[in-house]
Amino acid sequence: MNGYVVSEKIKSECPGVTWKESFATMGRFDVVDIVESDDPKQVEKAAMIIRDYGHSTTETLGATPWKEFLEML
Repeated sequence: MNGYVVSEKIKSECPGVTWKESFATMGRFDVVDIVESDDPKQVEKAAMIIRDYGHSTTETLGATPWKEFLEML
């Protein structure tokens, strides 16, 4: 499946996931996608769709915006 089909599948099956940005990288990863969701399960499902239909390896890293992180301290 091409990237468009994977993207459409994520949009239809993971409505709580907002795709923010994608970056091509030179290093350990070829691509880094930044997504946002209030529901970690939605992100997990999107990662599984990418793995299954995109024939890719994924690694999911939860993140907190720096300002919010500092406010929690």
